[in-house]
Amino acid sequence: MGFNALLKDSCTFQVNTPAQDSSGQQIESWANVVALTGLKCRIEPIGGGLVGAPTKVYEDATHTLFLRKPGTTITTKDHRVVISGNTYAILLVQDLSGFSSVHHLELVLSLVT
Repeated sequence: MGFNALLKDSCTFQVNTPAQDSSGQQIESWANVVALTGLKCRIEPIGGGLVGAPTKVYEDATHTLFLRKPGTTITTKDHRVVISGNTYAILLVQDLSGFSSVHHLELVLSLVT
C-alpha cells in the first residue's frame, strides 16, 4: 500500500492572526490558511504522550500527523491544525524528505482543550 493510500483524514491549518478586543487588549485569533485547507493526512494517537526529539522531550504530545509536504511552510509558532472538529497545537515539525523516497512531514501535536 502506498503512502497516499494511508492518508484517510482531512486537515486544515490555521495561522495566528492576533487581534484586539474592544478594550484594546491583544487577543488570540486564528484564520484558515487557504493553501493549507482540506489537505489529505493521517492522524494517529501517541501512546504515553512522551516524544523525544534531538533537543527536547515533548511531555504533552497526544498525536502524530502525517501528510505530504505542502508548498507552504508550517511552523510551531504560527500555525495550528484542525481535524474532524478537534484543534491541535503543533509541537514539532519533522521534514522527512531526505530520509526516503516519500516526501512528507510528520508533526507532533497536542490536543487543545
